[in-house]
Amino acid sequence: MKLHIGGNKPHAEWKILDIESRPDVDIVGNASNLKEFADNSVEAIYASHVLEHFFYGLDNELLNTLAEWYRVLQPTGNLYISVPNLETLCWLYLHPSLAPMEKHHIMRIMFGGQTNQHDVHKVGFDFDILSLYLEEVGFNQYHAVPEFNMFDDCSSLKILNTLISLNVLATK
Repeated sequence: MKLHIGGNKPHAEWKILDIESRPDVDIVGNASNLKEFADNSVEAIYASHVLEHFFYGLDNELLNTLAEWYRVLQPTGNLYISVPNLETLCWLYLHPSLAPMEKHHIMRIMFGGQTNQHDVHKVGFDFDILSLYLEEVGFNQYHAVPEFNMFDDCSSLKILNTLISLNVLATK
């Protein structure tokens, strides 16, 4: 089985898990607790713009979430993870040609849309910071890729012709 955490469009090969119930969600649950999945039972996990919604400090929520993803992945299973790239977003925010509303849009990508309690970003990532967390839970094979091109989502979003996401493929 392949698990698409936070997905919003059905795909024959992927089951969608989300914290909010929607028509296309197969499993309603918190991505930090995958108790319904056995160890080494998931072939792949895809999570685009999900990980930044977990606290990096309080209750070790971020590490616990990544550890849970690692636990359910099969040996040699892939984690496709996309997060807002804080380094790129800072550079874009400081771009002299941006109008205030464009800066506001970038600020919302940094801190979340804040439309409900689940739409808040609690951590920022660049490759080095994400690498620290991946290694802490056991991933030692990972690399950045420009785009996944698997789903129509934020992993391919561009502002000023610049990709705003950090896309990393990690293998258990």
